[in-house]
Amino acid sequence: MGSISACGSDGSEQRAQLLRDKIAQKIMLDIRYFCPDQQRTEENRGHCAEPVTELPGALARMISDTGVGGVILFADNLESVDQIIGLNSDLQAAAAASHLGSPLLIGIDQEGGRVHRLPRAEVVAFAGNMAIGATFPLHGDRFAGETAAAMAEQLRALGFNVNFAPTLDVNSNPENPVINVRSYSEKPEVVAELGIAAIRAFQEQQVAATVKHFPGHGDTSVDSHTGLPRVDRSLEQARAMDLLPFSRAFDQAQPALTMTAHIQYPALDDTTLVSLDGEEIVVPATLSRRILTDLLRDDMGYEGVIVTDSLGMAGISDYFSVEDAVVKTFAAGADIALMPLKIRFPEDIARLDQIIDRAVEAVLEGELSEAEIDASLARIESLKQRYIDSQWIAASENEKRKKAEQVLADPQHARLADELASAAVSAIYPPAEGVLPVLDKKGGKIQVIAPAPAVGEAFRLSLEGVTNAAVEVLDPHTALERLQATSGDVLIVASIVPGESAVELGGMEDLGRLQRPPMALDDLYETYRKSLAIARERGQKTVFVSMRSPYEAARFQRLADLHLASFDYKAYIGTGDLLQGPIYRALASALVSDALPTGRLPVTVESEEQETPMETAAGG
Repeated sequence: MGSISACGSDGSEQRAQLLRDKIAQKIMLDIRYFCPDQQRTEENRGHCAEPVTELPGALARMISDTGVGGVILFADNLESVDQIIGLNSDLQAAAAASHLGSPLLIGIDQEGGRVHRLPRAEVVAFAGNMAIGATFPLHGDRFAGETAAAMAEQLRALGFNVNFAPTLDVNSNPENPVINVRSYSEKPEVVAELGIAAIRAFQEQQVAATVKHFPGHGDTSVDSHTGLPRVDRSLEQARAMDLLPFSRAFDQAQPALTMTAHIQYPALDDTTLVSLDGEEIVVPATLSRRILTDLLRDDMGYEGVIVTDSLGMAGISDYFSVEDAVVKTFAAGADIALMPLKIRFPEDIARLDQIIDRAVEAVLEGELSEAEIDASLARIESLKQRYIDSQWIAASENEKRKKAEQVLADPQHARLADELASAAVSAIYPPAEGVLPVLDKKGGKIQVIAPAPAVGEAFRLSLEGVTNAAVEVLDPHTALERLQATSGDVLIVASIVPGESAVELGGMEDLGRLQRPPMALDDLYETYRKSLAIARERGQKTVFVSMRSPYEAARFQRLADLHLASFDYKAYIGTGDLLQGPIYRALASALVSDALPTGRLPVTVESEEQETPMETAAGG
């Protein structure tokens, strides 16, 4: 496939083909959607919404013909255990049919919490990093290690060999829209300790761990899916904050991969590049040789595989062509270009050839070093030899299914998810005197304002499991009218802010279909404030639950008797076709307890009263 026109002789054509093979091994594709019988048109605007749950012949041939090194799968690709095993088996069969015969790296974003790709109905899900950070003062790195080990067992049984986790970003910016609760803590030492435990657990279970997003995405207020963030720390601050978890992880856990961040970090590299529109911009870390080679390789001594974050994200694609971005990131020192283009229609397969050809030309013209390409390939080959499970590939699908059923039925996974949820629930401020327990197990009436029907239903079911009280779920649109017409003993306000970002569902294509809040945020918060005020005036107990980011609690400090942070809100259809989730059971238990929950905030939440905010316990 594809030829390099500059190569006229047989020898040069052979060299070009060899280079094509090398470049292809350095590409990891997204096959999330594919429309085999369509073309890009003005009418569809290049939009394809047919999830790849079975491998189409055209994509199988693409893998076999090009010899690409890997693929990444998303929730849309993953419907059920049997289907996942079938798809991953077919992917490996397509790779085996290539003239290279090199098996695929099959990757996934399985961080836990907000970013969970496997089907929750069949695979136990765990709360994410900030929930784990909240357990650190009492439990140390236990939950970081045990949840990573469990996720690795799940992934390996399903045929995955690379997990793009854990996140080592230090969430030092409360306005961060994309990291936030995906971070363990605002303290770099805590992030390092918990990240190291997760890396070790993933890799002991033979799943390659990926630390991200280097050199640190925690102090940003822009999502690199939609723009190009900039971090303006000094070099000294960078080493003390953003770089510290990576440095310690490299020394103590040797993560198999490191993922780059599409961020500008002038203290680490202030050189400029010319973008597509002719603008001079500070080089993004993904394209920076000073950051990926001089700092990461030479200064910090990292010897593993460097993989880019998705090159289709706006932080790169708004400024550089696909071909240019691939060449530039390879020149900077990246080993693997992740998702350089979306394969959505048959015509996109030819575009992959063009990307490979452009990189080959860059080698032939001296823009890329072939010696560096060879060193990169050696790292990728070492990664494959260590983490690709040849026994899984060789087993029959029936054998794979039996093994997966055994692993995924492990009751310890469900127990661990419940233990983590309970240990993570945290009081954001000290509660008012006499508030605990909030709920009377014997009866009464509880009113819950929930931002979505599923959240309200999960709350109702969990609360009915611990109390005989009647539970009324209120829609924010009509909550004020309802509260003025009726009363209760307790009002619970459940908040999920900030709204979902592209990374939670998978990528840029999700931006157009994200479920937006039913009300503008200012209106929603005003409804919360007025509702809490009404309830307090007539003597109801009031509870504010931050189910995602806890920073918002300061807005309601004077209005709620108890403020809780759960760091998670996900529920799933379980036994009896009912919505359930560990975090809802944990919150219900906390509300009938006469003791505070044991979690401790891993980030600082400001106090409305300008007093010392409630922070983590010593060492947390």
